[in-house]
Amino acid sequence: MSTLDLPAPTVATGGRRLSIPRLTLLSLYWVAIGYLWNSIGAQVLPPLVRGFVGQAHQGTALSVLESTGTLIAVFWQPMIGALSDRTRLSWGRRRPYITGGAVGSALFLVLMAFVGSYFWLFAVYFGLQLASNTAQGPYQGLLPDVVPEAEFGKAGAFYGLGNLVGTLIGFIVVGVFVSHGRYDLALYSMALLLILTMALTVTLVQDPVRPPADLELKLSHVTVGTFRISPHRYGNFLWLMGSRLLILMGIVGLETFTNFFFKDVFYPGSGKAVTNASNAATSYLLAIIVFLALLVSYPAARLSDRVGRKPLVVACGIIGGAGTLGIVFSQYTVLPAAITAPVASLLHVPTGLAQVLWFGVLIGSATGAFLSVDWAFTVDVIPRSEAGRFLGFSNIATAGSGIIARFIAGPILDHFNAGAPILGMLGGYPVVFGMFVVFFVAGAVLVLPVRERRVPRGAPSEMGSASASG
Repeated sequence: MSTLDLPAPTVATGGRRLSIPRLTLLSLYWVAIGYLWNSIGAQVLPPLVRGFVGQAHQGTALSVLESTGTLIAVFWQPMIGALSDRTRLSWGRRRPYITGGAVGSALFLVLMAFVGSYFWLFAVYFGLQLASNTAQGPYQGLLPDVVPEAEFGKAGAFYGLGNLVGTLIGFIVVGVFVSHGRYDLALYSMALLLILTMALTVTLVQDPVRPPADLELKLSHVTVGTFRISPHRYGNFLWLMGSRLLILMGIVGLETFTNFFFKDVFYPGSGKAVTNASNAATSYLLAIIVFLALLVSYPAARLSDRVGRKPLVVACGIIGGAGTLGIVFSQYTVLPAAITAPVASLLHVPTGLAQVLWFGVLIGSATGAFLSVDWAFTVDVIPRSEAGRFLGFSNIATAGSGIIARFIAGPILDHFNAGAPILGMLGGYPVVFGMFVVFFVAGAVLVLPVRERRVPRGAPSEMGSASASG
């Protein structure tokens, strides 16, 4: 098969439109990323950690595992992205890193299927983070290299859709494996999808852009220099990253602790039956969130082309916070029985849990709109020539959201769960989910200072650092 002829952003024109197949191809690796990270964090790691350390320490152990593991992503991804910005190889500046990172990720996923202790799970997970971010930083830089500026909204929609499709498939497929205790098959499926989508990306997508002369390949530029981003010059970018951090803290926090929440609140006790029931309930909620996110992703991105990205981000924070607040009061009758009873009967779940699933509709809508708009908003305010560095740097907010949310919420969950009940349930869950409500709303507020630079569809594209003025 021949390489698709994708437009190179080296010419300061609007470029020609990208077809649906080209946008789909560009988004394929996002499918694998969504399948991997959302499934492993929400469905695989929690029960594995519980099996190794027990219920009394599960929150803290999971927080230490994921927070320490993703810490490498905060520093590694922007440095690899900056390195790819400066790489001058005949095969391209992004492809070598995407290939090596995907292969390494697959290897660590296979190894994870054989770990027999928390120590080895910790070590392998750390390696997985290192390898995955080696691919992800340059891959994020590849998209702005080949997408015309007037197409950012559309490309952002496909980015969000790709991530969400992978997440939905993962929640369903991995959910089936996990419900039968086959964590090994879940991990193998993640490795296989990474290799397949990587191969399609590096063989069918051009890597046409060469680094400008002023991007020198020096160790200081790739390491310390990667993190030197002036608030005066790149204020829009930094405000946007703060907003992303807080909103993702709410989303990731929910994904991380939902399994514990269902198990401890709706399915207390021990035994395989109740564990499988809580795993299934987790899959229901996450599938609802992802399905709704898929429905709103493309319309939200296209709407942002007309009304601006900022209003959509503000709406996402408020709607996501409202849905999470509903979960906080899930032990009370908030929604009418006319809509909760049919769900409870169909899925054979408690009425309170059915109410939680309805609140997942709000959370899913907010998640889908945010994921589709956020990428385009970020690319709007960064210099195109250093897309690998800036999009890698943005991973400080993406990966940092998991580190901070889990590091804070895990110990708090264990502390309050050991105390008196709050709002009719173990006290830790209203406290940490209430924190997630605050994260959503604060993220909506933090985006307000960002000044948008609107690019009309079909208008000439101005590349380079001029697009990043604060």
